[in-house]
Amino acid sequence: MRYLTNDLAKLLGVTTNTIRRYEGSGFLKPMRDRANYRYYRRYDISKAAMIRLYIKCGFTHEEIRSMLGSTNSEIQGIFEDKLSELDRKIERLTKLRHWLKDNIQLSRTVDSLRGSFYIMTCPALRYVVYSEGGELTDDADRLETLRYFMYEAPEVQHINVFRYGDFTHNRLAPCSGWAVKEMDVAKFNMEDMICTNRCIEFYPSVKCLYGVMEMPAADIYDDAKLELARSRYLDNAKDHIAQSSLMICGDIVEFLVNALGDTVSILVCIPIKDI
Repeated sequence: MRYLTNDLAKLLGVTTNTIRRYEGSGFLKPMRDRANYRYYRRYDISKAAMIRLYIKCGFTHEEIRSMLGSTNSEIQGIFEDKLSELDRKIERLTKLRHWLKDNIQLSRTVDSLRGSFYIMTCPALRYVVYSEGGELTDDADRLETLRYFMYEAPEVQHINVFRYGDFTHNRLAPCSGWAVKEMDVAKFNMEDMICTNRCIEFYPSVKCLYGVMEMPAADIYDDAKLELARSRYLDNAKDHIAQSSLMICGDIVEFLVNALGDTVSILVCIPIKDI
């Protein structure tokens, strides 16, 4: 039985150009009839179908080409390498899925707290800052650590930290950076880095006053408006803390929840203790 290029393309649901690329890559070797038309045989259909499945599994043309003429054991080795690669991708996608779930929960927390305050425990954090008082870091070790947090630790959150000594003296200059939960350090295999890296700081698990600061996205670039919004928020929070017979006892942390919408939402955690 002979199959023309159009026949093979229809069976596989691809274009004739795809079939010709398979031929150019050496995957298929069509015969030619007396009129010089390409045609394929029954085994070519099985071979082309398997190639489509390999591509579906993520094999590149180069990887598929490496199987040509290989022994069964050699092909097993190629499959095992691809399986390990897929396992790594699945692991990373699983972490990214958790990150999305965390952000959905943060967004829901913002919705529930809007216009009110709530007392609960903030999880312990490990974080690294990229700016202090608006000045970006240019330290090579810190930049390397920042890149690790951003790209190797998928469940990461953007934070601003206001040092206790600063805001008690009415200075609202944030330290901006990236944080992971202390409970996730082992999951990301970060234990060794945590113990030896001078750039990573610790934020303890502590009782906090939670609330939400929001402002129009158009105003977030105006430093004067942003500082005014922060000052008003902190004044309201301080009043609530005083009325509850509490006091501020540590660094304030802001979590940026929504950076791309028409309104910027910031979850604010203020450490508190009884007077």
